Amino acid sequence: MDIESYIAWIVKYYLPAMIANASPLLVKGDKVIDKGRLFIDGKPILGNHKTWEGFAIGVINSYLTGSAVGIAFRDPCIQVLSVVAGVSSMLGDLVGAFIKRRLGLKPGRPLPIIDQLSFTLMTTLSYLLLGVVDVISRPDYVLSTLALIFILHVAANNIAYMLGVKETRW
Repeated sequence: MDIESYIAWIVKYYLPAMIANASPLLVKGDKVIDKGRLFIDGKPILGNHKTWEGFAIGVINSYLTGSAVGIAFRDPCIQVLSVVAGVSSMLGDLVGAFIKRRLGLKPGRPLPIIDQLSFTLMTTLSYLLLGVVDVISRPDYVLSTLALIFILHVAANNIAYMLGVKETRW
């Protein structure tokens, strides 16, 4: 694996998703996505920590990141894909929240693997459904990226906890 090509690939295809996933910490939203509704099991659908403001800032920051990356790589397709990465990343996070609520976990409580990879898996699925050849043709890069993002996610959450940005280490 050529490390320079791999890093460039991550920056193009996964940096916007990673930025989207981290961005909701920047806002204190009050427009709760599920509006406090309960699912058929009597538990919150997503919980009060999932807001439209957080979703929007994730997509916006993904787009801004993808725009800068697209300019740097002289590839306007990256800008378009960054919107896909932002939306799919945020949807992946919502799927993770939905699963955690079904398991009776409160917002902020850890659920290893789901917490670290739901956004990445949803982004990857979106790229596969769209037929993004540079992703489909590099399963080695995809698997390496999943492992790398898992490690980075755990490290970033611990740093955010130590800085007082997050209430839990996970």
